[in-house]
Amino acid sequence: MKKIVFLVILLLQLIACKKQQEKATLFNSLPPDSTGIYFNNKIVENDSINVLDNEYVYNGGGVAVGDFNNDGLPDLVFTGNMVANKLYLNLGHLKFKDISLQSGFVKADQWSTGVSIIDINGDGMKDILVTNSIYKSGARRKALLYINQGWGKNGIPHFKEMAHEYGLDDSGHNQQAVFIDYDMTET
Repeated sequence: MKKIVFLVILLLQLIACKKQQEKATLFNSLPPDSTGIYFNNKIVENDSINVLDNEYVYNGGGVAVGDFNNDGLPDLVFTGNMVANKLYLNLGHLKFKDISLQSGFVKADQWSTGVSIIDINGDGMKDILVTNSIYKSGARRKALLYINQGWGKNGIPHFKEMAHEYGLDDSGHNQQAVFIDYDMTET
């Protein structure tokens, strides 16, 4: 009897351990060669930038999604700490093109911590606000506001940095900014 119980338990364990067929997943990892997105917010610690001197060093940058050329496709914005910020134009079918330099979406020597999308001037085109932090110099922490100037036949939007003109060039140690439609006039 003990042998039969043992064999039944062993058989049940073998059935339970049998490799199950792979289930369909909701998400799949796509390589950069496939998508065109090459972004890595790599942080290299040194004697002046490290977690012991600044507990927020690994808070990271920000990611935002917005349609910057009104073609109905969501474009992507990545902000980096020790790396350049990037703006990727959606070409469709999960293919993207880095248009950071062409569009004027560049930053000075800053540590970007967050990004928000808003049509701040109500012209129907999405604008980008980037917050910055970590450095002692206020000039290196100023927020950047990129106003969308429109796009040409190639569909590449062009931005002009205008944080000072809009009173948003705050130089505090900012992590992120959020906009709300307080009077509910934005559609």
